[in-house]
This record gives sequence, C-alpha cells and structure tokens, in this order.
Amino acid sequence: LAAPQTAPEGPGGPDSPGSHRRRRGGGSQRWVVVTLAVVLLALIGTGVWYVTTGQFTQTPAVLDKTETEATKTLESAGLDVKVTRDYSERIERGHVIDSDPAPGSRIRNTGTVTLTVSRGPQIVKVPDLSGTPLSDAKRELREAGLKAGDVKRAFDEETAQGSVVSTDPGAGTKKRPGAAVALTVSKGAPLEVPDVVGEDEGSAQQELREAGFKVRVAEKRVFSEEDEGTVARQSPADGATGAKGDTVTLTVSKGQDMVEVPDVEDLAQDEAREKLEAAGFTVDVRRLFIGDTVFNQSPGGGEEAPRGSEVTLWIR
Repeated sequence: LAAPQTAPEGPGGPDSPGSHRRRRGGGSQRWVVVTLAVVLLALIGTGVWYVTTGQFTQTPAVLDKTETEATKTLESAGLDVKVTRDYSERIERGHVIDSDPAPGSRIRNTGTVTLTVSRGPQIVKVPDLSGTPLSDAKRELREAGLKAGDVKRAFDEETAQGSVVSTDPGAGTKKRPGAAVALTVSKGAPLEVPDVVGEDEGSAQQELREAGFKVRVAEKRVFSEEDEGTVARQSPADGATGAKGDTVTLTVSKGQDMVEVPDVEDLAQDEAREKLEAAGFTVDVRRLFIGDTVFNQSPGGGEEAPRGSEVTLWIR
C-alpha cells in the first residue's frame, strides 16, 4: 500500500515566516493600546486632581500675628495680600484681627487674602461744649461717640441759663467710645429771694415775679400772727439764693387763732398750769407770797387770746 501523502504547507502555514510576523505584530499593537490607555487615564486623573485640588491650597493661620509676619507667611504660600484696618478693643495695634478667607479655608494658589489689621482701641476726644445749650450738648456728645452722664446745675454769671459751663472730663480729653461725660449747666446769675412775709398776697406775688421768680400759693391757709390775707410764710425764706425761674411758695394767713382763756383763779399752781397748757397757752408764773394758789391771771378768764400766747399767773 502506498502511504498517504500530506499536502504541502502553503505560504500562510503555521510555520511560515509570515505567520510569525503576524503574531509578533499583534502583540505590539496591544501594548501600544494599553500604554496609550494608561497615559490617557493618568492625564485625566491629573486633570481632575488639578481642577478639584491641585490649583487650591488652605489659607494659613495668621490671626493675632503682626502685619509683617502675616504678610510674609501668606506670600511664602504664594498668595497675594491686601490689608484693611479697623479698631479693636481686644487685638493689639498692628496685629491681625481677621482674614478673608478665614484660616483653613480653601483658596486658589494664586488667590488674594485680605487681612484686617488692628488700629488699637478707638479713641475720641471730648468736644468743647462751653456755652452750648444742654440739648445741643447732648446731641454733640452722641455724634462724637460719647454719652451725657450726670447733669448738675450751678450759678454762673457769665454763662446763659441752661447752657453748659463745663464738662468732666474736660474738652480735648481722649476717651473710649461710649464713655460718659458729666455736664455742669448754668442756672444763670444767682438771685436773692426777697422777704414778702406780712405783705398782702397780691403785692407779694408781684414783687417775687419782678425779682425773676415764679410763684405758687398753697391751697391751705394757716393761723398766724400775720393779718388775715397777708403772707404767713414763704419757701424758700427771705435771703435765700435762687435762680431765675425758680418757684417761691407762699402760705397765706387766716389771722390769729383766737382761743378763750380758761379761768384758773383760786386753783393750785400745777392745776392751773395744766389747764392753760391744755387750752394751747404757755404759762408764766410770778410768785409774790409764799403759797401755791393763783390769785390773779392775765389775760383774765373768759377773754380771747391767740393760741400759743402767754398767760401770766400770780401766786400767793
């Protein structure tokens, strides 16, 4: 028998040189594709990182540092610096009060940080208010950042009534905003209260008004030694010092309070005294003889005398 014959391998057979070249060429292409994919992914990752993170940094903490220190720290981080200034009661002058963005905040690598640097505590000067009406003086203090404190009044011949004589602290003194300034306000030149006791009511009122005072008349009249319808007493009293426009109160007399004198003749001294004092009189005792009995009195029993007046007793 004849052995079967194997057909010869053609040019593209498995062992041909062309077949090996095709296998090597396919592997190289795959590596190129893989490499390109890796590079592309790396580029995409880098881009994402840059967009989301790479172009940003955190704002350094510079609060309470000096302006110079804070500026150096920020510029070392590649940031620009802008400075504003403000008053602070807490942070020392020349030190950083605040930053924008705040410390730890995200900011672009080339961004700008605005620093607020302390001017120290705000200081204002007390204005010169001499001769200024009180209402205007209070307004000027508010506008200066201060407030009116205690207001006292004093006589002053050179300053118009109702205007400021002086301030405490004085004009030009440096104070913190909101500090209180005490004011002394003029009552004008001092006026002496005239004596009008004993004058009729109408004349007394006219005299007081001409002297620069206001007048008030008490509703209730009183018994007094002054005649009925005249001034029994005044407040303030004569000779007192007052200001123009002050009020003087007048009390008008009902005349004397007349009381009947008890008859105490032939009574013992102590009994007579007790009876007279109970009726509203004072007692003066005169002893002519050794004894204890009233034999005479003045005014006499049954007569009328002003309440509070004196009754004289003679004893024997």
